[in-house]
Parts: sequence; C-alpha cells; structure tokens
Amino acid sequence: MASPTLDLGVGQTKNAPAKTISAVNSSASISEASINPVTRAVISMEYASLRHNKHCPTGMYITPSTESILVWDAVLFLHQGYYAGSVLKFLMIFPDTYPDRLPTVRFLTDVFHPLVATQTGSFNLTARFRPWRPKEHHIHDILHFIKVGFKEPTLDNLHEMDVVNKEAFK
Repeated sequence: MASPTLDLGVGQTKNAPAKTISAVNSSASISEASINPVTRAVISMEYASLRHNKHCPTGMYITPSTESILVWDAVLFLHQGYYAGSVLKFLMIFPDTYPDRLPTVRFLTDVFHPLVATQTGSFNLTARFRPWRPKEHHIHDILHFIKVGFKEPTLDNLHEMDVVNKEAFK
C-alpha cells in the first residue's frame, strides 16, 4: 500500500515568484523561498505525522497557512472543564531555525487563562518545554500540552513561576 504524501510547497520551482509572508502583527517578514530547507522538511514531516493515531488531539484541527509553512492555523473545541463549550482559534508560528528553537503559540480568540498573556495571546510553552529539546519534543507534544493546559487538573496544579497571566491564576 502506497503511503500518502502531502505537498507542502517543498518542490517549488526557482522561477516561481517568492511570496512574502508575515505572521500576524509580526514586524519580520520572510520570503517563502528563503525558508531554511531543513526547517521546511521537518515541519512538513511533523505535519504529515499528525495523521498518526493520537498525534493530533481530539477536538483540535490544524492546517498550514496559505501564506507560509511557518504559520499554522488551528482551532480547539473544548468539551469539559472550566472552558467547556469554548472554541479557541490560535496560530502556531515556527522560527526559521525550527526544530532548534521552540515555536510560538498565539491565541487569536480572547481567553482568560493563566498560561495566556493578556496583551498578546501568547501561550507559555516553557511551562512544559523547559528546556526545548529538538530531538525529543515534537509538534504533537506541543498540541497535547495546549489541550491539557485547559483541563482542570493541570490548571489546579500550575506553578506560579509558569503563569504569565497572574490575574487568571488567582
């Protein structure tokens, strides 16, 4: 049986016009053609791996942005706990040096949560990935941490040093 493949722009031709992308509210823009080939390959493989059983958490949907492989659009549907009934949109933004550096997760939906910065919507991944280990940690680990971060046991056992929204921690 042939394995399915995803074409995530790896085979772009040299004559194709380079699209310039920018993560929402980011001052740095990156030419699609200038993305590190290793980064592109790793991100593509990690996206493809989300099809494996239990890699993508239940109730979470992810797709690469139409603008760049470095930005993924995602939505999380929560059915239990303090946030039951919530539908939360977020972006996962990869640095051009991924997997050596941790991606950024930024919620587009306003959410009052101890791990989400009020002004930027940034989700504190270092609460779980301190330090980031590129050979051990993967995107599916981040996605599962995001989902678990909204569950009661996790919220009830957060350490104050990991909290970025002190008001939501009270």
